[in-house]
Formats: sequence, C-alpha cells, structure tokens
Amino acid sequence: MFASEEFLTASEKFVCIRIETYENKEAEEKVRALLNGRYANTAFCLFDPQGERRLTRSGRGPSAAFSNRGRDGEAIDAGAVARQMNQIAARFKPNRDQTGVVLQDFNSFRQALNVASADQRLLVCVNVEDKHRKNVESNLRDVFSDEEVGGKFHLDFLDPDADKAWSKSIRGKTNQPGILIVRSGKFGLDGVVMATLSHSDDAAVIKSALLDANEKYSNTETRKQYAQHVQSGKRQGVYFENEISREGTSDQPRQNRNRKGRRGR
Repeated sequence: MFASEEFLTASEKFVCIRIETYENKEAEEKVRALLNGRYANTAFCLFDPQGERRLTRSGRGPSAAFSNRGRDGEAIDAGAVARQMNQIAARFKPNRDQTGVVLQDFNSFRQALNVASADQRLLVCVNVEDKHRKNVESNLRDVFSDEEVGGKFHLDFLDPDADKAWSKSIRGKTNQPGILIVRSGKFGLDGVVMATLSHSDDAAVIKSALLDANEKYSNTETRKQYAQHVQSGKRQGVYFENEISREGTSDQPRQNRNRKGRRGR
C-alpha cells in the first residue's frame, strides 16, 4: 500500500508522524495507546490537526483504520483507503503558514543511522555550532519542502549528550562541523560520509549536493529483500541493542534480532 501512487498522493494532504519504536519510553506509550495496550512496530491512525482527537480507528495498518472489508466483502485496497483519506482531508483547510515548521530529528544518531539503513535512504546529519543552527535550519526547511527532495532523505541533528561517540561508527571526514551526507551500512551499525557541506552553504547548494549524492546512491544500492536480509543478519550475528525490548521493558533480555528484520524493511 505504501508503494501505491494513489495512497502516496493522498498522504501529502496530511502531516505524517512516524514513531520509531523500541528506543523511547514515550514512543512506546503512544503505540500502546493506539493498539489497546499491545506493543508492536507498526500502528496507523488519523488525527485532527491538533493531533489529539482520533478521526479513524487505529490498528496495525491503514486498512484497519477504516474498514476491514470493502463493499463486496473483499479486503480493502490502497485506492479505497486513499479515497477515504481524501474525504477526511477535505474537511480541513490548510492555512499555508510556514511559521514553526518542525524538521525531522531522531532521539539519537545511533537510531537515525539504523532507520536510514532500514529505509534505504541517505542520512543528512547536522553537526554545527549553536550560533549557526538557526540559519542552517532555515535553509533545510526550504530544501526538505522541495518536491525533488521530499521523502528521499532522513535528517538528524546531533545532540551533544546523546551522541558523544557518534563519529566512531562513521568513516570519512567527521572532525569538522558541518552538514554531512551519510550512507548507512547494510545493517545500520556503521556508515560512510559521502559529502560534507558548510553551515554557510545556501539552500540551492544543499539541494544540489543532496540530489547528486542520492543519484550515486540509487545507482549502487541494491534493494533489500526481507527474508534474505534477516537471514543474512542472523548468519553474521548482527545485533542491534534496543533501549526498550519488544515486551516494553528496558531490563528484560532483548531479542537477538536486527531491527531491519523486525521492521520489514
């Protein structure tokens, strides 16, 4: 469904919030609230513009949020879900006010690197001094709202407390502040810097560098096949240690499975 053009077009009328599970207690609580206490790696629901009132049922996927069956008793498809999403979107009028637009960010660089690998996207890592951050954020808002860029990259701002050892897992130039374009490794435990930009580079320069890096990445990256990827990780003993276990506690033994296998990426 998430590869359906009709569904993707409908989703552009919404603010899409993706909760990364197993890394944050607050995120765990949100997922449990959507799944009646259960804890899983996917949940889907549509909310009002304030993000407080549910407009649909919640479930593991889009189909469950609307109806389990179509008019003829067949499983609901992407087109039917998209049509219902469009009907909901038509009830609200966007004000087009860009004030306060929030950029993507992760709980940690470790998490960002892992998710970027799972989704097979390049990671834009921001490592700049506080005095330059406002200008960098302004440029990145312009870039990430561009139709040629949207949905093709992940973005993370380094945190001085959570990401003290971030550079140990990355090969390439990491000793100077800047905006790094990082290619995550196969299992999201390491990566390499493809390009580095300065905090003074404008939106046009950043966009050009991103698209150039993405073209090179797309020409060499092989799409992952779920079963093969999981088996490969098991054979190599890959282990991504989560902050929160699948059972939802931080002190229980964690399952020895890499995150991409669980996420189905």
